[in-house]
Order: sequence, then structure tokens, then C-alpha cells
Amino acid sequence: VLSLGADVLPEYKLQTPRIHKWTVLHYSPFKAVWDWLILLLVIYTAILTPYSAAFLLNGDDDGSVQNCSYSCSPLNVVDLIVDIMFIIDIIINFRTTYVNANDEVVSHPLRIAVHYFKGWFLIDMVAAIPFDLLIDRTGEEMSAE
Repeated sequence: VLSLGADVLPEYKLQTPRIHKWTVLHYSPFKAVWDWLILLLVIYTAILTPYSAAFLLNGDDDGSVQNCSYSCSPLNVVDLIVDIMFIIDIIINFRTTYVNANDEVVSHPLRIAVHYFKGWFLIDMVAAIPFDLLIDRTGEEMSAE
């Protein structure tokens, strides 16, 4: 019948790994909750970015848009928080253990960083760049005088 004993758990989950103070175990409850949160933020971004581009961006040149700072729109504040969460995710991934080819938990910070650089770092970094902050939001057009 179903058994959740030691015979079904991977060997590395049965051992007590020696980890540094700021290292996160890849199978810890914190990491599981964090990964679900990041997944929800990715889904939010995947849905809201096209919606915002199609329906919320307009070409109106009214004065209220030009005098408004980045924090005027609640949607912009939420987008900023999402961008910050993605950057925090990169930092957490630099401190998260992984299992190597020999089924050993790797907890050495330098080896974790090299493994992350070779894997998902570039994709995560491009996804975390706040492009909306890099675009000039003043609404002013360049005029040739």
C-alpha cells in the first residue's frame, strides 16, 4: 500500500546536510511556498502585460499623464513590487542548494552560484529587468527646433 517511509524518500532528504547560514534547502517548505509565489507572479505578468499593452496604453496627450509620476497608478506600483520580487528570487536562487549528478546535495555557495549561472540565471535576469522603468514615461515628444 502507500508508504511515506524512508524507502520512498530520496537519500539526500534523509541526511542532515551541512549548510551555511544563509543557504536555502531546495526541498524546504519555504522554497516550495516561494516557488509557488513566483509562479503566480509569472502568470500575473503573462496575463497583465498583454492586457495592459492592448487596452490600457493610450496615445492621449493630456496634461495629467505628463505631470503624473510613476507612483500615480496602482497598477504601476504593483508592477514595481513584482519586479522587486523577481530580483529577490534571483538572490534566493544564488543561495539555494541543488542535487548534483551523484545525488548529493550541493551547499557550497560558489558551486551553487556557478550552477545557477550555467542554468537559469540569464533567463531570470532578462525577465527581472524592469523595462517599464527604463522607458521614458514623461510623455514628452522630441521636437526639432
